[in-house]
Amino acid sequence: MKYYLGIDGGGTKTVAAIGDENGKLLLKQVGKTINFYSVGMENARKNLAALIAEIEAAIGIDKFEAVFIGCSALDAEADDELVGKLCGGIVNARKIKMDSDVFIALSSLPEAQHPCVAICGTGSMAIAMAEDGNTRIAGGWGHIIGDEGSGYAIAVNALRRCCVHCDKGEITPLLEAAMQFFGVTDFRKAIDVIYSENTTKDKIAAFAYQVGLLSQDGDGEAVEIITGEAVAFAETVCTLLEKVTCCDCLGLYGGVFRNSELFTAIFTERVRTLYPALEIKSIDIPPEESALMLARNL
Repeated sequence: MKYYLGIDGGGTKTVAAIGDENGKLLLKQVGKTINFYSVGMENARKNLAALIAEIEAAIGIDKFEAVFIGCSALDAEADDELVGKLCGGIVNARKIKMDSDVFIALSSLPEAQHPCVAICGTGSMAIAMAEDGNTRIAGGWGHIIGDEGSGYAIAVNALRRCCVHCDKGEITPLLEAAMQFFGVTDFRKAIDVIYSENTTKDKIAAFAYQVGLLSQDGDGEAVEIITGEAVAFAETVCTLLEKVTCCDCLGLYGGVFRNSELFTAIFTERVRTLYPALEIKSIDIPPEESALMLARNL
């Protein structure tokens, strides 16, 4: 029996799907992120090794016919050297291919001839299939210089506002939410938490969920933050659509789209202003299953 492995390596977590040659899904396993830009190559390898070990412990499989990895650290197909750096001595497979996590999301829209996918999770990025069969991207610059609309961008935007409120001696719903989230009664003490070596990018990005809840309750400041980031990411996606004019479907994926109706509504409205005929829909096929499908096609 031949076995296949598809991996969605997002900025917060990694999800693996294992299937057999008959098309049966055998297991899904969740592990820590393998984004080597966020956690370093050594930690990414440790996290990948732990995931493979958990798969073997669960179903006794440690050898695969083919593996396809979508990794949020990438914006194009990885060469053999990079694949070896991450997977060497860890993943036992006849074929291994690695590309961006948004690339595997493209496979989640099989009905579209020229799909485009916008992902907003811990980070953000958009990818489209051009007429020549090649992919084009926009965004994906990382949390330091880009990732507009992402959970990280929303969280940092909110935390900067909290710093201003704290300096002014103001108590606002956003500041109270931040203190509760980081477990402090004085926001200045959050400095120790936020800058701790144990506080990773995804942990900061998780605060975006609280900002989203406040926006649902009508908090003006939270609404302003969510709206601003939605508009910023819509502009990024529209930049891509300008270059790839053949796109017939835009798929939305990621925790920000999933958790914030306001973000999704503002984003969609902004894109439809310029592209009224474009079909915009949520991606229902989990990306790890798309990666598994791609592995079977290697």
